[in-house]
Amino acid sequence: MMMSIIMAICLLPILIMIYVMERNEAKPKKGMILGVTLPPEGQTLPEVEGIVARFKRHLALFCLVCAAAAVPVFFIDGEIAGLTGWMVWMVAAICLPMLPHILANRALKALKKQRGWQAAGTVRRIVDTKADAASLPRPIDNRMLAAALVVCLLPLLLLFFFEDAGLRWSLFFLCLCDTACLLIIWACGRWMFRRRADMVSGDTALNQTLLRVRRLYWDRCWIVNLWAIAALNCLIGINMLWPVEWLMFLMIVGFNFFLIGVCLWTELGTRRAQERLTSGVEIIADEDDRWIWGIFYYDPSDRRLMVAKRVGIGTTMNLGRPVGMILGVLSALVLVGCVFIGPILGGMYNKPLGLTVSDPYFVASLGEKSKYALPLDEIASVELRDTLPSAYRTFGVGMETYLQGTFSVEGDGSCQLNLDPTQPPFLRVETETGTYWFNAETPDETRAAAQELETRLGL
Repeated sequence: MMMSIIMAICLLPILIMIYVMERNEAKPKKGMILGVTLPPEGQTLPEVEGIVARFKRHLALFCLVCAAAAVPVFFIDGEIAGLTGWMVWMVAAICLPMLPHILANRALKALKKQRGWQAAGTVRRIVDTKADAASLPRPIDNRMLAAALVVCLLPLLLLFFFEDAGLRWSLFFLCLCDTACLLIIWACGRWMFRRRADMVSGDTALNQTLLRVRRLYWDRCWIVNLWAIAALNCLIGINMLWPVEWLMFLMIVGFNFFLIGVCLWTELGTRRAQERLTSGVEIIADEDDRWIWGIFYYDPSDRRLMVAKRVGIGTTMNLGRPVGMILGVLSALVLVGCVFIGPILGGMYNKPLGLTVSDPYFVASLGEKSKYALPLDEIASVELRDTLPSAYRTFGVGMETYLQGTFSVEGDGSCQLNLDPTQPPFLRVETETGTYWFNAETPDETRAAAQELETRLGL
């Protein structure tokens, strides 16, 4: 049940975000409605308004169906089966709301062709080079990146306070990953500023203003992301040193909601500004033939690999380039591959637990793989308990039927676990280097291992 609660908290906002973003696409901006370029006089025609109204109804219906489908998924019994159900739901929640958009986009393109609004001749990409000259603000500078990196790496000072080697490596790996994230954000922010301004209208001042608006909003987004990741890294490091139950989960969930909010604010703010600035303006850029359903960009003659999305947040790949097509196929495979995360985890962790005494070690294993090998001469005490004290994960695997890694255990502090929390009894082993909690596949095997270990140690 806890896994379903976590998945619902993390995944349901995706459906909400898709609904908000798709509904926003029905508003005219930069001369486009639902990814189709229309003249000012065509945007208010009854036929267009009818297509948009039908799209909104269908979008709401599809999203409600997806939301309702989450209810039975929530109550799927079994952690692996439940995770698989949520992954299937996630893929469906991402793809199904696109169907109303595709149908509306095709209907608008057909109406556009029927009315003779189609661009004549070969459609070319038009760039206003004059608009780039004074398009402030500037990208994230190196000083801001350096300051964020310093904050992000501050938790490394805590390494001297950790006695557990696993925790030290966990913190070091965390800082390394978040540092890489900061560098990626900085690179993406600077790359965005290198993109030239598309020529939306014949007014250079308007094109320049549109570029400034886009850069201003996204510059703020990159900066907020930069500092949010640095701050989160510090908080996680502190929580690893002084663990507080549920704080890690609340921080990560809150961080995800915060980033979703920032991205929505960025994109919706940009689109609202574009809508106001281009209302009633004659649009001279018409690239509809290069956009499949307004979602996928395909133009072999365009040397760009990444282009600004017409629908949604950020950029998309040019599928007309070989590299773009490869990346597009890989992205689709990753999305579909999420469905198999549950079975993969099941194959990795649904294996029998083992406890064996093999001189000179006491070995705790999962399947055929040894997880912990404790030297017998370092074991100070052995105790068999019927209940497992309250424990929460610091680093490792935390499934309903398998706990492995570093956990904070009530009364013991930082411990190493390799057990099934639903199968008492539990073997507590105290050594010179720390405390361990184990059990075997069955209660009888756990008791037998404890008796053999006590006999070998003469306890």
